[in-house]
Amino acid sequence: MPNAEQNRLGLNNLLQQRYGTSAATHLRWESVRNGTDHNPTWTFVIYIDDIEYGRGSGSDKGSAKESAAGVALMQLRRQWAHLLL
Repeated sequence: MPNAEQNRLGLNNLLQQRYGTSAATHLRWESVRNGTDHNPTWTFVIYIDDIEYGRGSGSDKGSAKESAAGVALMQLRRQWAHLLL
């Protein structure tokens, strides 16, 4: 599955550019599982410095995380555009 984790990788790279080796200390994930065992829905929320930047849902953890990371990546690129030049 090429590019299956493209958004998470991009988010990680962006946070490392911004925060260096302390990037992981600025990032927090929360997850919630709803639905039945046979038909779950996962929702992940990304917080950076305790501010919500992304939320995504999917039928499995990976797709939900990837979706949330994509939202966060777009938000951060807009917000930090002047820093990324």
